[in-house]
Amino acid sequence: MLSLDTVHALVDHLMQLDTAQSSLMRGLGTIAVVHDYPLRHGTPDLRGMRLLQLPLLTDHRRHQTLPAALHAIADSLAPAIAAPDLAPAPTELALDPFDLAVLRQRVHRSDPGLRLLAWAVCYDDLLTDTDTDTDTDTLTRVRRVEALDVDGRVYQLSHTAREAHPVVLVDEQPNPVDLPAAYPGLARLAAACDHPPT
Repeated sequence: MLSLDTVHALVDHLMQLDTAQSSLMRGLGTIAVVHDYPLRHGTPDLRGMRLLQLPLLTDHRRHQTLPAALHAIADSLAPAIAAPDLAPAPTELALDPFDLAVLRQRVHRSDPGLRLLAWAVCYDDLLTDTDTDTDTDTLTRVRRVEALDVDGRVYQLSHTAREAHPVVLVDEQPNPVDLPAAYPGLARLAAACDHPPT
C-alpha cells in the first residue's frame, strides 16, 4: 500500500511528463515507468523516486493506436517470453529496440528494496470546445498523462495551452465504466511485469 507522501511524489513525477520536451512527443507519445528505491542501505523508509520515459514511435505503414502499442509492449516484456524468437519483432513495436532493451532491463531488475510503483503514458489529444455565443466548435490541443499505480489508483492529468497548470485527478476507486483510454494497456503492462517487491 502506497503512502500518501508516495502518491503525492508520484503525482509530481507524472507532472514531469506533462512538461516533457516536444522531442519526446513525436510519435504516439511517451511511455514511462516509475520506481522507488532506498536512498541508503539499511534505511528502508528513506526512499527516492525515479521516472524512466521513452518515446513511442509511429509506424507510418499502418495505423497503430496507443492502446494497441501498449499491449504489444506488454507482450514483449512478459517474463514468459524467454526465447527471442517468441517475442514480437522490434519493427512491430512502438519502441526503438534499444529503448525496449532498456525498459526490459529496468522493469525486471531485482535490486534489494526496488519497487515498481506505476506505469504511465503521455500523449497529445484534441479537445472539442463549443463556443456558446457563436454555437461553433473549436479544437484545442490538450496534453494528457494517464497512469496506473500498484494499488490500482488511476491518475489523469490534462493540460491545455491556456491553463497555467494541469488538471489532476487521482481516483482511489476507479469506476470501470469511466476509465481513461490507456487504462487497459497500462493494466497489461502492470500484469506483465508483476513480481514480488524485494
